Amino acid sequence: MSQTRHRVVFLYSELAGYFLACAEALGNHPSIDSVDIVHWPPHPEAPFQFASTAQYTLHPKKDYDRDKLKKLLAQIKPTAVVCSGWMDSDYNAMAKAYCKLIPVVLTLDNWWTGSTRQWLAVLTSPLFIQRRFNRAWVPGDPQKPFAQKLGFRGNFLATGFYCADPRTFEKVYASRQITSPSKKILYIGRYLEIKGIKKLWSVFARLSDEFPEWELHCIGTGELWEQRMLHPKIVHHGFKQPDELAPHLEDAACFVMPSEREPWGVVLHEMAIAGLPLLVSDQVGAATRFIESGKNGFSFEINGLESALRRFLSLPSSKPLEMGEHSNLLGAKDHPDVWRETLSKLIAP
Repeated sequence: MSQTRHRVVFLYSELAGYFLACAEALGNHPSIDSVDIVHWPPHPEAPFQFASTAQYTLHPKKDYDRDKLKKLLAQIKPTAVVCSGWMDSDYNAMAKAYCKLIPVVLTLDNWWTGSTRQWLAVLTSPLFIQRRFNRAWVPGDPQKPFAQKLGFRGNFLATGFYCADPRTFEKVYASRQITSPSKKILYIGRYLEIKGIKKLWSVFARLSDEFPEWELHCIGTGELWEQRMLHPKIVHHGFKQPDELAPHLEDAACFVMPSEREPWGVVLHEMAIAGLPLLVSDQVGAATRFIESGKNGFSFEINGLESALRRFLSLPSSKPLEMGEHSNLLGAKDHPDVWRETLSKLIAP
């Protein structure tokens, strides 16, 4: 990091444990004076529980109107501001107030689709976005074209914004080295149509007679919970806090992510670190980083889930173990310390 003693303020949306692990790594660095995180309330379908620590201070957005938020930042005197998108008008006002003074980083995870809404954002970017943000940070390659069209390039554009907290999953990987995998397929995510979970249930049910020893275990909740498929080989566990996941991962044969659209999907990074073979839709952004089809699992098109799942279930017993090892290697590429160094370069004067 540079010699500047940084006071970083995050104007954040819904918190997640993986982001706070990165904030912890940031706060632990000797060149950081303070890390303050203003955040929206947790999503009801992912009711994670968080609190301030010695490394960062949490500020619930509900406690701050615009005037109070302005006073909070004036008290902190930030040397850098990182803002989740441009959908919060109060955050936008703070970004505009500081944009000509310090690095103000826009984060976004949208792929470029060429929609009317995206073109409108591009056309108005000089008048709106570029007057509020002078840098951009995106998860990976799928998001770069949109950020570039908004006017962010070179040293003012970085990837790697989403990063898993490796600690739990590294322990799972160690446990998996001495645990025989069961005939268990694992899904972790919200019960939403766009996540592809209904298709997963249907596909698994069709294959169940052909592969009767296999089970599908689903962790999560959401609007489709009441419509969940009841099947003797499908187990619904409901929502689990991150520290409750390990027992479900240690003996899983693979992780499946059949999303019809997923801007990134940090859970794929987590499962890679844990050493699970991955079956993932090509509409998942993180697949560009953590899947090498045939080496640590299979990537498939939207309508290719059944073929990919049958292919995995038909593998010789030794192949999933090799795939899991390769997943772990790919997952280890990104780490909160790397995230911290990326941010330090992005906010350098």
